[in-house]
Amino acid sequence: MDGFGAARQTPPPTKELMKLTLEQKIAHDGQPVLHWMMDNIFIKCNPAGNIKMDKEKSTEKIEGAVATVMALDWAIRCGANLTDSVYNHRGILFI
Repeated sequence: MDGFGAARQTPPPTKELMKLTLEQKIAHDGQPVLHWMMDNIFIKCNPAGNIKMDKEKSTEKIEGAVATVMALDWAIRCGANLTDSVYNHRGILFI
């Protein structure tokens, strides 16, 4: 999974998503499925203050929220570097 395991287990981007959400800086154009999945999240906090999504305690599906955390993590780590793509080197593979 590109070096950080399951997105539910990644405190920094999960904290950042929570911060951006509370600051109302996340725009998803009213996407109803993402809104529903974000409402389903149960956040677990450990003694060190790290947070993660707890799928077992979440009310229903949260995959869209997990994908959002993964995308945010990628954006944080790569910044605006949109030039480094595997497709720039080899193109699309067809099976």
